[in-house]
Amino acid sequence: MGFFRRNSQQPPTPPAATEPAVGGPDGPDGPDGPDGPDDLDERGWDAVTQAVSKHYPGAREFHVAYSPGLHFGSALQGCSALPGPDHWFYVTYGLTELWGKDSDDPTTSGFGYELTMRVRRSPSDETPPQWPYRALIVLAQYVRSGPQELWLGDRIRLANGVTDDPDGALTTLAVTADPVVAPIETPNGRVAFWQAVALTDADVEEAKRSTTDEVLERLAADDPLLITDPDRR
Repeated sequence: MGFFRRNSQQPPTPPAATEPAVGGPDGPDGPDGPDGPDDLDERGWDAVTQAVSKHYPGAREFHVAYSPGLHFGSALQGCSALPGPDHWFYVTYGLTELWGKDSDDPTTSGFGYELTMRVRRSPSDETPPQWPYRALIVLAQYVRSGPQELWLGDRIRLANGVTDDPDGALTTLAVTADPVVAPIETPNGRVAFWQAVALTDADVEEAKRSTTDEVLERLAADDPLLITDPDRR
């Protein structure tokens, strides 16, 4: 799963998407695993977890770790999914400084944001779908792969589509401020939460005639949480 930039300029060749492996923040690819020394604190990681968990109290966390890990070239350290009543909530770990402070900017942690996504969930679904883990790391690879920056309102087309359905209509991820999880101040600087929302080609054509924000406002009128429905056509 690769990506195309939102304009006609040819992007640099993206790295191959990393397949997620089941793990956790203290698992084989967590901060206490081979990716880093045992004395790394988890101040950044804990701040992200706390910001999210208060909106999903008591929810079971389904976490994956991306191999070989952030310190050895992965675009993210991991990603967690938490069940809501009608959706799965995904949040990335790795675009901000998860452990100690590394950058010289005291006001901003890493890139300044982590990515989120909400995906439609049936009450009978006990485990989250895997494709959002892959889609989010492709978006993170876009952030890290070259001189381009990611901004609110951007649209990134995924070369193989957003979901794992070859006949699916969702082709593009739009980026907007998460409608629920507010920015936080952490010991490593400010962290915002930017939600990836899946669009169809028809949505993209509408956005070209107007703006991405206007398309998202239309979608939010029916669904304020901007939940991605993989069956939307």
